[in-house]
Amino acid sequence: MNACDLKSEMRMLWEEHVAWTRMTIISIAENLPDLDLVIRRLLRNPIDMANVLQPFYGPDVAAKFIQLFTEHLTTAAELVQAAKAGNTAKVADARKRWYANAD
Repeated sequence: MNACDLKSEMRMLWEEHVAWTRMTIISIAENLPDLDLVIRRLLRNPIDMANVLQPFYGPDVAAKFIQLFTEHLTTAAELVQAAKAGNTAKVADARKRWYANAD
């Protein structure tokens, strides 16, 4: 894969990520019946991105990327759910873990 192909592939994956993140937030906020489906699809994004990155960074870095990005997404979902429920203690805990994961 050349640099142009990599850029195009990652751009497409990030666009998909934005779309599935938005759908997940809406499904949580509105209690939509598709929540499990959109969460499962959202959690495929770290794997898809790692598969593109692996030839450049190797399997160990790709596996760590999947682990960190999945944790980031699941913690973000906890944060949204806690905020929706008005649980400030859980919001604070999830936010702290979310920021630590990002760091």
